[in-house]
Amino acid sequence: MTMVPLEIFQTILRHLDRLLVYLKIRPIGLRLPKSASRIFETRNHDVVLPTSIMRPLHEFQREALALFSEPCNIQRMSHMSACLNTEYVKKLKRGTECMLPSFCHTLPTGQEEGTFIALDMGGSTFRVALVALSTRVADNDGMNIKHITVNKINESIRRLPARQFFAWMAGKIQDMLHQCKDGQISQDETISIGLAWSFPIEQTSHQGGTVQPMGKGFKAHEGVIGQDLGNLLEVACRERGLEVQVNAIVNDSSATLLSQAYKDPATTMSLILGTGTNAAIYLPVKHLGEDKFGMRDPSWFEQAEKVIINTEVSMFGKGILPTTRWDEELNRAHSAPDFQPLEYMTTGRYLGELLRLVIAEAVGTCQMFGGLMPDNISGRYTLDTALLAAIEEDTTMGCISSAERIQKEFGLLSLPTPAEMTFLRTVVEAISHRAAAYIATAIHALWSLKHGGPHEATSKTSVAANGSVMLMYPGFRTRCQRYVADMIAAAHSSKPSRSNHEVLIQPTHEATILGAAVAVAIADAT
Repeated sequence: MTMVPLEIFQTILRHLDRLLVYLKIRPIGLRLPKSASRIFETRNHDVVLPTSIMRPLHEFQREALALFSEPCNIQRMSHMSACLNTEYVKKLKRGTECMLPSFCHTLPTGQEEGTFIALDMGGSTFRVALVALSTRVADNDGMNIKHITVNKINESIRRLPARQFFAWMAGKIQDMLHQCKDGQISQDETISIGLAWSFPIEQTSHQGGTVQPMGKGFKAHEGVIGQDLGNLLEVACRERGLEVQVNAIVNDSSATLLSQAYKDPATTMSLILGTGTNAAIYLPVKHLGEDKFGMRDPSWFEQAEKVIINTEVSMFGKGILPTTRWDEELNRAHSAPDFQPLEYMTTGRYLGELLRLVIAEAVGTCQMFGGLMPDNISGRYTLDTALLAAIEEDTTMGCISSAERIQKEFGLLSLPTPAEMTFLRTVVEAISHRAAAYIATAIHALWSLKHGGPHEATSKTSVAANGSVMLMYPGFRTRCQRYVADMIAAAHSSKPSRSNHEVLIQPTHEATILGAAVAVAIADAT
């Protein structure tokens, strides 16, 4: 009988190993001692195979790096951008979930002036600010936050019914006004307010929109769905003796675009990349289908040549952006699979979870961490993306700083080995570089909506960028910028008119609060 060489036998076992992990099947007839039961199945049901058919960690490292890195070349990204662009064009013509036109049809000139109350209602904080606009000049952007209060939103606030919730908002507005000592806002006069509202709303005008289910554990929408958001807030303020008028309501992506456009007239796009992602773009009205605008007054169309569009870009990418088996596992386990493909592979909510899934497989097939999944990261979404950032920016010898943090956060008895740290750093960089590539591809595809036709005179496009991943993750914005520039450069031979075009991803700060004030200034000027 011919003997099977050891190398071939080991190769067969490795392939069987991968198949079993992918199918989540326990090897038939395999009997393990009781002491091995925790090694075979971890708390989160990730399969861990016996050491007889383990594969080397460095081999798995090469595979993970290849899977995440494969799409990140300019030729493939350019193709993906073209496919995304086609989907954008389709959704601009029809559909109610994305590519939603706002009522804001003008951008600021930078000459708007005034002092306004700006509100930023998010999922975890409610910020109230006194913002002064004083005209943009060469050495001053003309935007000044005179006073701001930040109010944490805990579970008790989220559970407040509508009347109490808007009363709480009105109280925080009143508190901020009492703290202002400069007398620039008189409480005896009607106060003009701009509101950045980070929840669903069916906008009916520049200053109005009907309440929709808020999500994120909030109860304030119950009983008032379909009622005007601005009116609810105005009534709550009047009950406290405050005469206010909500003159502008914008979402966070539109507010970010407006705030940067006040400083830089080349700004016609914005991108939010933090826990989630979204983008806005200023496009000609003719790009959109008539049904997109609903029942607007004809006078609006008489004034509007272009309009800011809330793209809901997170919803794009299915079947276009390549996925790994870890992306597919995350998507299958998600409460809304396939709903936001781009977001699931690029944002602060999910980058840590992708790393956790890779670690779980490494524990199961390479005996990483001794073959035991750390209890602290055994549950879904228990690995924070901040840890990935810490690993990437660690310049200490042997990454000792991040190794100590991993030991503490994972609850390990000892420091990760050098091989484990090399594995983690390689995978982290692969995950974040792919995220930057996909975000850059989405930006490039949106930019192509503006430059897909005849050559435009404007050669510079500024993209206002906000969000924790874009602003704080080490090197992320720089990578995005480089990828976009390389895709534009790659198209020179086929479209020479683009050779002088430049897309700059500009970091913005306090964008939503400043953008809400700018939105009021625009409303007052029209």
